[in-house]
Amino acid sequence: MKKASDLIPFARILQLRLVELFKDYGIKASQIQYTLALDASYDKEIAYTSAVLYDLRKSRAIKTWNSKTSIFFPYIPSFLYAREAPPLIKLLSKINEEYDILLVDAHGRLHPRRAGLATILGILLQKPAIGIAKSLLAGHVEAGNTISKVKIGKKVEGFMIKQDGMKYYASQGNLISLDEILNFLKLRDYSYPEELKIADKLSKSFRMKSQTAGPALSRNF
Repeated sequence: MKKASDLIPFARILQLRLVELFKDYGIKASQIQYTLALDASYDKEIAYTSAVLYDLRKSRAIKTWNSKTSIFFPYIPSFLYAREAPPLIKLLSKINEEYDILLVDAHGRLHPRRAGLATILGILLQKPAIGIAKSLLAGHVEAGNTISKVKIGKKVEGFMIKQDGMKYYASQGNLISLDEILNFLKLRDYSYPEELKIADKLSKSFRMKSQTAGPALSRNF
């Protein structure tokens, strides 16, 4: 772990090359029924990752998964993907169920290099993805009411949403337009996605209960 920072030049170049594969268009909000929400929590050099398959039309979780993985990269702002993508991809490799879009507890295009974790995962998996984060990493907010545009330079790269007493930031991961992100959030009354709340609680609970390494756990609802 002490030498992981030596990988930053490599991680930066990889990030910049991958983001060239980003697609600004793709799925429509009206096509989305099943979301897969992802989150992770940590204990020293172990990542506890969770995924929640959610039926948007029935407003309920269908199935969940957990996985425990050793990590090799420290937390460095703007390089979260190097730390979190490997354990999340390990978790995703165990999921055979179909889903329409990834919801990632991290930034997508609202990132200094337009290449947050949600974008990297969407590109690597060739899946539509949205990044949803609780704090701002890059850009400036143009004041609004429920919806505020967030720009990096002169370009809108995402939105700040205020609803139900909560504030969060949404941006493109991959294969979805900014307009369709707003349409997707509008279908949910702009509330913070319930499945991300579940994934957050699940990863923390799994971390607390986990004693030894083992295969991914799953649960049907």
